[in-house]
Amino acid sequence: MKEVNDLKKKVFLINSYSCRDKLEEIRRLIKTIMGDEEYETVESEYKGQITEVVKNLKNCVLYSVGGDGTLVEVINGAAGSDNEIFVVPAGTGNDFCRMLTDEKDYKKVLQDHASYTAAATDCGKAGETYFANIASVGYDAEIVKNSLRFKKIPVLRKISYIASLIYTIFTYKPIKPRLEIDGEIIEKPLLLAAFANGEYYGGGIHIAPTAKIDDGCFDVYLCDSVKRLTLITLLPKLLNGSHVKDRHIHIIKAKEIKLSSETPLLLNLDGELEETTETTVSLIEGGAKFYRKVR
Repeated sequence: MKEVNDLKKKVFLINSYSCRDKLEEIRRLIKTIMGDEEYETVESEYKGQITEVVKNLKNCVLYSVGGDGTLVEVINGAAGSDNEIFVVPAGTGNDFCRMLTDEKDYKKVLQDHASYTAAATDCGKAGETYFANIASVGYDAEIVKNSLRFKKIPVLRKISYIASLIYTIFTYKPIKPRLEIDGEIIEKPLLLAAFANGEYYGGGIHIAPTAKIDDGCFDVYLCDSVKRLTLITLLPKLLNGSHVKDRHIHIIKAKEIKLSSETPLLLNLDGELEETTETTVSLIEGGAKFYRKVR
């Protein structure tokens, strides 16, 4: 691995919406840590703008300043390029960043940025959309959808995913997808199906403890359709990662998953949602370069 490259242009891509409460502080901090070094700052004004900007950049260190949604925009512009990505956990979830550093304070991450090193890292692609962390359908995608309403309530903003997790217990319906996992067909009712490159989603839920971001495969987590009472007992296990031993959970290593359904499914890509009846989720080995803190 190599340290932050002084020869590459440094571009800070700031999600103005997710960082709105700390935007001035982030501006001051970047100015302080960069000193006389040349850099550029882009503050997004609309969704998708960061992807547009990144597609026109070459040989840069891209600082993704925001949450997982910001990173989705960055990686969809940077995947397969010679750009390198440095994740600054300034959003609400910051789940992929947990795979890169133990530090959760965005200020400390920025202040210590020079000690991080870059390495080739796997990413995923669903249809034409890249993602860094986890793609999923079922219960957790519904949680993401419902969490959007809780994010609008200031007092619940930081715990919107947990609030939605509880709410969705009483509203979810099992999905009935057809999955072709590296050629193996699986057709049965499921609570959820998660295709994990990273370990965490939903602000720290340890959905895929066995996943690694550089092992060349997804860890596919399938959860059987269960009754609500069983789901209530299963949820604490999902939160702390002990569900890997539960009889309702099935884990498969895979590089490609073909997903189809007679009725539209809500597909969750690192917190971004889209409807689909058919898509292919592929592992792109070494598809992006991320800076990590050596542990």
